[in-house]
Amino acid sequence: MKNLLLFAFLSTCFFANAQEKLGIGIKVGQNFSSVNSVAVDRHSASFHGGVTFQVGINDKISLVPEVLLSQTKLSTNPKIADVLNNQVYNPETYHLSYLMVPLLVQVKPFSNLLLQAGPQYGILIDQKKDGIENAQLAFKDGEFSFVGGAKVNLGGFFVYGRYVVGLQDISALQDQAKWKTRQWQLGIGMNLFGF
Repeated sequence: MKNLLLFAFLSTCFFANAQEKLGIGIKVGQNFSSVNSVAVDRHSASFHGGVTFQVGINDKISLVPEVLLSQTKLSTNPKIADVLNNQVYNPETYHLSYLMVPLLVQVKPFSNLLLQAGPQYGILIDQKKDGIENAQLAFKDGEFSFVGGAKVNLGGFFVYGRYVVGLQDISALQDQAKWKTRQWQLGIGMNLFGF
């Protein structure tokens, strides 16, 4: 019984302390994506948006888990000579929709500047070719990546920039090329409470 009361007391103290250091916000932004080993336009624009949480460990360090809906857009624009010589080369656009779950460590070197870095896993929830057709399962169901960037607090709002590096091949095709994503993310957000 004493152990149970001690556990309840410590849990209450922990959650009361965590409540003061817990924050929730929403965010939306632009993605600029590219894939190596694939003839796609560099930095094709798409979007992301979702919810960000912040759990303070101390005054300078926090854990920042997020849940984001993110789209990777890949556009191929072959040269006219390539299209005329080989009918396989056609302009195409692929839209890959992911549910992204980054788990970042956030460090606060200055009062309004925050640095973030950590792993991210993306679950592919939809893939379309030219916006309407099925991409015929050319892409794997998930992707591990690494995220690094910075965030600037502006009162109840914030702006951020990130670079995302894909750590594994996203292609489900049986070819020799490794398709790894690279993505810049720029966006804005609003602190709902606790930041």
